[in-house]
Amino acid sequence: MADVASTSAVAEAPKTIVLKSSDGEEFEVESLVANQSEMIKGMIDAGCVQSRVPLPNVLGSVLAKVVEYWNRHGGGGKEEEEKQLMEWDKEFAKLDRDELFDLINAASFLNTKPLLDLCCQTVADTIKDMSVPDVRDYFGIESDFTPEEEAKIRNDNKWAYE
Repeated sequence: MADVASTSAVAEAPKTIVLKSSDGEEFEVESLVANQSEMIKGMIDAGCVQSRVPLPNVLGSVLAKVVEYWNRHGGGGKEEEEKQLMEWDKEFAKLDRDELFDLINAASFLNTKPLLDLCCQTVADTIKDMSVPDVRDYFGIESDFTPEEEAKIRNDNKWAYE
């Protein structure tokens, strides 16, 4: 009898939750869809979510992309659907650098590993054939060396630049 009483005392997870971005935009999402975020899933499982989840590190425009990804990846599919999903992912990840970096930060914060993997792979594919100066430019990295120091390093390590 005590087991029945304690089981009914556990709060049931909400069917939908509202995600509130740092700039105040709100997105109503099914709990099952939001469970793709390990962070949100943990909050739901712990009973910490009644209906609204503030996300202070995620802008509304970025959260919209995350929710779009979650909605598309919400259910397990057949092999044919998986192929379509892979094509959709390729198109989805065609973002400019800043949007992609914002999405990486959001996926990391929300602990949504498949989205994080997709975005990081997109960055890796983008830079894989770039020269060192192009990679520095892409990431906004300034060289710590003067042009003279860099020339000496290149000369001392010619084998690495062949």
